[in-house]
Order: sequence, then structure tokens, then C-alpha cells
Amino acid sequence: MKVVTLVHNYVSFKRSLGMRYRSQAHVLEAFARHTGNVEIDEVTVPAARSFIAGRGPVTASWHQRHAALNGLYRFAVSRDIVALSPLPLICPKRPPERTPHIYSVEELRRLIAATACLTTHTCPSRGTTFGVLLTLLYGSALRIGEALALTLNDVSLSDRLLTVRETKFYKQRWVPIGPQLTTVLKTHIRQRSRRLYDGQHSALLAGESGRRLSYSHVRTLFRQVRREARVICDGGPKAQPRLHDFRHTAAVHRVVHWYRTGKDVQRLLLPLATFLGHISIVSTQRYLTMTPELLHHAARRFEGYAWGGLQ
Repeated sequence: MKVVTLVHNYVSFKRSLGMRYRSQAHVLEAFARHTGNVEIDEVTVPAARSFIAGRGPVTASWHQRHAALNGLYRFAVSRDIVALSPLPLICPKRPPERTPHIYSVEELRRLIAATACLTTHTCPSRGTTFGVLLTLLYGSALRIGEALALTLNDVSLSDRLLTVRETKFYKQRWVPIGPQLTTVLKTHIRQRSRRLYDGQHSALLAGESGRRLSYSHVRTLFRQVRREARVICDGGPKAQPRLHDFRHTAAVHRVVHWYRTGKDVQRLLLPLATFLGHISIVSTQRYLTMTPELLHHAARRFEGYAWGGLQ
């Protein structure tokens, strides 16, 4: 059996179980291209290991590729398609999770202002649309894929509500938005409708042609905006702030605001988890990177509890 055929059968099997299996499918398709689509039992140990290793040091991608291939070969071995798996039995230690960058308010302002650099004669609305995307990511704490998947029909300006469909965990949720973000979206939708309109199910964030912005294109544009705004961290290219860090920033800034205004933060963590679309509060706690300001407020709150208990 050819590698491509095996990959097709395996991905179809996983999706028949109710899994999306998108990112893993991309990995397996890349593996088929890497091997030259030979017979699956002709894939050598060096070929499999070179694909998993990729280039450079071991990253989380190493483990993602290994996990996808491990599932494929377990599927093949269980059906007597191959006798043995060529994958390494010993995996290197997974690198520590990257600490998210928590943007300051000043950095957020610079980034949004820097989106003007994306505007060109051929793409006159690109800078404005990207500015709306950054504002949306911070104001709603959506995942990037969720923001890019929004349609005009998913935005209720009168109710100040976003409908997020087909989320990471196959659930639909409603995300309330504040008055400032509502105003930004109202202006964007009005300007967008003048430029192009192809129904309520068209993309909220679209390019000049009306097609939905792609994740890979958005990441490329963000690197340009980040350089223009001079939001740079030490540690090389892989240590630079990411689009996903807007979601972390929104969560941390919300908790800091609660501390400042004397709210019961522990009680509010569960509503925050619901707002972020997490299935467990443990996931939400990972988002609360301990910035100096957050540590300061947490320490002061703990000090108040401690001294109160001693009196």
C-alpha cells in the first residue's frame, strides 16, 4: 500500500470517530511527500527519523510529528499492512513550554497604529482590517482561528455578542464584547459593506477579494507589523511575541483589573474559563502568566488574608 493511500484511510478512520484531525492530517500528508509516496513497507528508519527530526533543535513539533506517525503506524501494524514501525522508541525530552509575552497597553497601541504599514495601492483596506483583527483578539480573547472564522452573521452589534461556532472542543459559545470593540466592529462592517458584500455568511475579516484571511498569511503580516511597532524581545526569532499572546494578554489584564477593583478573583476564574472557551479551569490558570504587576496584586491580596487571619 502506498503511503498516500494509507494516510487517506487512516485520516478517514479518525474522522469517522468524530475527530477533526486537521493538523495531524497535514503532518501525515507532509510525511507522504517526504518519502516520495513509496510503498509503506519501503519507508526506511532513516527516512522516518529525518522527517520527525526536521531542522534545528528538538521542539514541540518533533513530538507532534512523532505522535501523528505513531498513530499511523499503530493503525498499519494492527491491520497487517506493515510488520514493524520504523519510529524511534526513545523520545527526547519535550522542551519547556514557551512563556507567553504579555503586551503592555503601550505595546498594544503601537501595534494597532503600525497596521497602517500594511496598506498599499493594491490592498487599500488591508491595514484597517488587520487593525480590527488585533483589536478583536484583545477585546474578545478569541483564538486566532475563531476570529478568522467569524462571519457577519456571527456578530450581533445590538446585543454586543459574538457567536463562536465549531470551537476547539466542538462547542458553540457566545462571547460578550464591550462598547469600544462594538464601535470598532460597527465601523468595520459598514465600511466593508460599501466595498464588498456577499451575504451574511461571508467572512467578517476578509481580503480585497472578499475571501477569508488565512492563518498563515495573518502570521506573516503580524511579523511585519511587529517590526514596524518595534515590539521586540531578546532571544532570537523564535522568542518574539506572537498573535496568540493577545489571548494571554487579555486574560492577564482582566485578572489585574479584578485585583485592582477588589473583586473576588478566585470566584471569577470559572466565568473567565467559560469566556475563554476552556473545558477546565486548569487551562485558564495556565493563561495567567505571572507578570510583575499580577504578582504584586496577588501578594498584596495574600498579605491581606494572612494579616486578617492573625488578628
